[in-house]
Amino acid sequence: MNKALLFGAGLGAGSAAMFLLDPARGKRRRALVRDKFALATRMTGDCWETTTRDVSNRTRGLISEIKSRLSSEQPDDAVLVDRVRSRLGRVVSHPSVINVTVNDGNVTLTGPVLADEVPHLLSCLKWVHGVKDITNNLEVHEAAENHPALQGGRERTGSRFEFLQENWSPTARLLAGAAGASLAVYGGTRRSALGAGIGAAGLLLMTRGIANTDLTQLASQASKQLHLGGSSYDSTQSGYGNTYPTA
Repeated sequence: MNKALLFGAGLGAGSAAMFLLDPARGKRRRALVRDKFALATRMTGDCWETTTRDVSNRTRGLISEIKSRLSSEQPDDAVLVDRVRSRLGRVVSHPSVINVTVNDGNVTLTGPVLADEVPHLLSCLKWVHGVKDITNNLEVHEAAENHPALQGGRERTGSRFEFLQENWSPTARLLAGAAGASLAVYGGTRRSALGAGIGAAGLLLMTRGIANTDLTQLASQASKQLHLGGSSYDSTQSGYGNTYPTA
């Protein structure tokens, strides 16, 4: 086993040396590798900084939420307005057109809203700490075309579970990558069909976390690339079979 590893390492080192030290193209290849390494280092640093900041913000938010839940003190009306507006931005497509007023913990909502957003909106606001009652005076519209203020906007994910969303946060991607790598390593240590399945699932989860793209989209992109590659190869091969008249 050790001899095979040494042979593979030696083969890889020799191939890398031939690639980088080639008299004709070695200089250009070394410069390209150096630029790629510098880019990868910079992107890794940026990604790590973003992930660290996201984890820190989520941790502080979770601690603050727990403290507010455990506290029996009624928050100020102005604070409660900010909390309600923050929740609105997560669950409705046009939060700016909804007016929020609070009087001693009693929330009143006015303004236009889409009909299919109302149940989820009211359900989410009931869980805001400090809300005692909700008065629904919203102007409900079945379609956005019925009111100019409701046109445009974008669909909100609301309180949907993080891993059910299309785009994952840096924290979710970090957790998915770590869990996927652990499953892949564990599956590789078990020489069985179950181990192979666990390892494959781990690799898929790790790929999903790294690429931050739905697996179906990744499969579609890979299929397109294979199709384009096959078409290019076929056209090249068909060109070899052509005969051209000579003068």
